[in-house]
Amino acid sequence: MAVTTIESKATNDSLVWCHPNRDIVIGSQILVNESEEALLFENGQLVQILQAGKHLIESGNIPGLDALIRRSIGNNSPIKLDVWFVSKTSSTDYKWGVQLQAKDTTHQLIVPVGSYGSMLLRIQDPASFVVQVVGKKMSMTKQELKDFLVPNIERSLKDYIADKIKKGTLDIFTIESILEEASADTKKSIDRSFERFGLKLLDFFIQGIEVIGDNPEYIKIKESLADAASLRIRAKAASESQGFYQQERALDALNKAAEKDSNVAGKLMSEGLGRINFGGKTKTESAGDLKMKLSSLKDLYDEGLISEKEYEKKKQDLLGQI
Repeated sequence: MAVTTIESKATNDSLVWCHPNRDIVIGSQILVNESEEALLFENGQLVQILQAGKHLIESGNIPGLDALIRRSIGNNSPIKLDVWFVSKTSSTDYKWGVQLQAKDTTHQLIVPVGSYGSMLLRIQDPASFVVQVVGKKMSMTKQELKDFLVPNIERSLKDYIADKIKKGTLDIFTIESILEEASADTKKSIDRSFERFGLKLLDFFIQGIEVIGDNPEYIKIKESLADAASLRIRAKAASESQGFYQQERALDALNKAAEKDSNVAGKLMSEGLGRINFGGKTKTESAGDLKMKLSSLKDLYDEGLISEKEYEKKKQDLLGQI
């Protein structure tokens, strides 16, 4: 039988590829690229793992094949081997999307939730991966691996969301705000199962989580929550502007008083708005000054800036100066 060169013929989308010819003769060579490993199986059992380089099939060159080579020479027949080529490159070609049901305990709603993202991974243990995941198939593509892994992502993400809702730290109306935290926690959860299959999860991203569909109860509650939030914002704004509004009304009242008596304007400018003392007693105050203060005090009362009790008290204080 002719001496042959065995090397990977896998496509760019392939992660694992098995050489179709199991008959290997003494003197044949196996070429392994830098980005892959070659696994040699006999009757389903792993015989040897070959790293990058050229490997010649001859006595003593590959320790695990010694017994096979001796039998081959004695029987004058080729060695029966399955040669698997496994890619070790890291890849980001694993975009995923899942749909699950989420129950909001606060509003007693069950709604469909859609989530999508991507992950970066590589085959860390080729032998474990081929035995557990590839099995009897002759190859495995990235798409086939993604289909295999998505149920693990769906289960872990569902458990995470359910746990957060149960603890009261999340509801379906704020579910879009947890992307970074959910990515980290879900990665921790699926790390263990991926490692069991010989995979190394380098990074995991959740790019979106949102309620899908047009559930009328969900839409109604969401609109109500939006209205409540808007009302809180308006109430806060009104509270912050209340002091300014009262000052503005006081200024209007004092302006009206100044219009009744031109002498008031000058006094207001010289003393300032915050320095008018309606209750003070000054011996040198004229009758005109007292009249002006009584008029200004009445304007403040009419504008609602002081109560009736305050008005009567301060009026008696001023009249007591006579």
